[in-house]
Amino acid sequence: MSIINSYDQYARLITRSVDHIFKNFLKDNSIEEVLESQSSKGDPSVSISISGTLKGELIINLPPSTLSNITKFFFKTSGGKSVKKHFEEVAGEIANLITGTFANQLQFLNHTVRLSPPEFNEEDMTTRTLYDNINLSFNSHFGGFDVDLYYRHDE
Repeated sequence: MSIINSYDQYARLITRSVDHIFKNFLKDNSIEEVLESQSSKGDPSVSISISGTLKGELIINLPPSTLSNITKFFFKTSGGKSVKKHFEEVAGEIANLITGTFANQLQFLNHTVRLSPPEFNEEDMTTRTLYDNINLSFNSHFGGFDVDLYYRHDE
């Protein structure tokens, strides 16, 4: 699989995964891919490592306002500290849903992968310079966020 071909395929699978989770689980039909980054350095992030025939890491960067709105959706809470105490578990669940959907679709490209548990605000993968990278940004009625995939094929 060529680098350009795999980039396009993986980007399409990530977009389809985000779309599926937001429309079906979060009941948000406004989800759309946008061209400008939605998060800043220092925003909460959650990452899931991928191993197998595709190696790498999927990272979801969630600005606090977006994460707060999604948390309120799950916990039906008014805000403040009660919302922030659930950031890690909500970000982890969103990452599990999106990455799990992405991994499920990878089987149709003949990939066999294993996913790690989500890590919230952890150190970046140290060898990212050796990986190809896809950066996608999305906006929804919950707010904007970014999804990054660092990957390489295990030949």
